Amino acid sequence: MPVSSALALAPDLVIESRSVPLEAIALTRLAIWASQFTPTVSSSAGNALLLEIQGSLRLFDGFEALQTRVAEGLVALGHEARIACAPTARAALWLARASVYRPVRTIVEVRQALARIHIRHLEWPERTVQALLQMGVTTVGDCVRLPREGFARRLGPACLRQLDQAYGRHPEPRQLHVLPVRFSAELELPMETTVVSVLLDSFNQLFQRLRQSLESRQASVRSVRCVLTHPGGQETDLYLGAGHAAGPPTGTGLLSGLLLLRLEAMTLPAPVTGLAVQADLDFRQVLAGIDLLGKDLQPDGGLHALLERLRARLGVQSVQGLALRAEHRPESAWRAVADPLAASGSKGDTSEACIVVRSRPLWLLPVPESLGLINGRPAWHGLLALERGPERIESGWWDGGDVRRDYYRASNPQGAMLWVYTDLRTQAWYLQGIFG
Repeated sequence: MPVSSALALAPDLVIESRSVPLEAIALTRLAIWASQFTPTVSSSAGNALLLEIQGSLRLFDGFEALQTRVAEGLVALGHEARIACAPTARAALWLARASVYRPVRTIVEVRQALARIHIRHLEWPERTVQALLQMGVTTVGDCVRLPREGFARRLGPACLRQLDQAYGRHPEPRQLHVLPVRFSAELELPMETTVVSVLLDSFNQLFQRLRQSLESRQASVRSVRCVLTHPGGQETDLYLGAGHAAGPPTGTGLLSGLLLLRLEAMTLPAPVTGLAVQADLDFRQVLAGIDLLGKDLQPDGGLHALLERLRARLGVQSVQGLALRAEHRPESAWRAVADPLAASGSKGDTSEACIVVRSRPLWLLPVPESLGLINGRPAWHGLLALERGPERIESGWWDGGDVRRDYYRASNPQGAMLWVYTDLRTQAWYLQGIFG
C-alpha cells in the first residue's frame, strides 16, 4: 500500500529504504557461507539460495542434523530463513515460499505437497496470476490438471516449463556460485572511535566471515591486510603474517591475538570510521585435526604462531632465522631469512647439505680463535685429541676469500667437543666452533 496509507494505520511505523545492491552483497556472503555444506550452491530471484545436499547427508549425519546446523548458522549471522527440501530445485523453492517446511523426499510426495500451494507463491507475473484466478485456478494442482497445450498457448511456455521442472519432468540447469580466490570484507563503524577493544571486536566480526570462507573452501591464509579508515579517506594498513597456521578455526584466533598486539603497540593518527580485511586464499592447507581433548592441532606444532606473536610484539626486523647456503666455507654457509620455517623446506636443503650440518657444530665463533701448540699439537684448555677428520675445504678463489683448510673434530681433557682446523698455508691452528 502507499506509505501514507500505511502510516495512517500505524503511525509508529518505521520506514526503511530498500537497497537492492546491498541485498545482493548479503546473498553473495550467504552463498560463500553455505559452501561449507555443499559445493553446489546457486541463487534464485535475489532472495533465495539453493543447496544440492544429497552428497552431504552422510557427512552431516542426515537431513535433520544438517537442517538444524544451517538454521542455527543463519540465525547467528542475523538472518531469518524459510528452509524446505525437495528432490527438485524448483519444488524446494516453491515449498519454501509457501512455508512448507516438512521435507519432501520423493516425486510422489512432491506432487502431493505442490498440489495445495497457491499460485501466488510461484512468483509468476501478476498478469499471469490474475488470468489464472479469473479461470478459477488457485493452486499448482489446478494448473497441472489443465490441458498442457492450452496452458502453454494461453500463459506461455515458460510457466509450463517451470511446472515440469518442479515435478522433475524437465531438467533445470542452474548457474552455480563461484567462490572467490580472494577474501575481502568491510565494516562501517556506527561512530568514530580509537578504543582498542571496540576495534578488536569489530575486526573479530570480519575474522568470523574469513573463517566461514576458509571453512567453505578448506583453505588457509598466509597473511592478512587489515585496513583502518579515518575521516577524509586516510587509511592505516596493518599486515598480519599468519604463516601456515591460519586455517579454520585456529588461524582466525591467531589473527585476533596478533591484531591486539599491534593495536596496543601503535598510536592511531585519527579516529577510525571503517574497517576492512583482505586476504588471498591458499588452497594448500594442511589439515591437522584435533587431539584427544578436542584441542585443535597445528601442522607445525605452533612454531609459526610463536614467530608471528614475536614479530607483532618485537617488530618484523627483530625476528629472523638462519638458512643454509650452497657454500663450503663455514662463515659463508648460512644466511639470515625473514621466515625460517619456509626456508627450512627450500630446495637448497638437500640431503647432502643435511649431512654436512650434522658434522658441524651449530655454535660457530664470530672470528676463528687462534690455538696454542704443545709439542706441535693444538691445545685449548689442555692438549686436544683429534677424533675425526680431516675434512678439507679449498674454496673462495673466485671472490677473494680463498681458503685452504683441514677441519677436525677434537676433544680436550675437560670433555669439550670442538671443531678446529689448520691453515694449510701457514700451518697455524684455529678454533672454529663448539659442539653442544
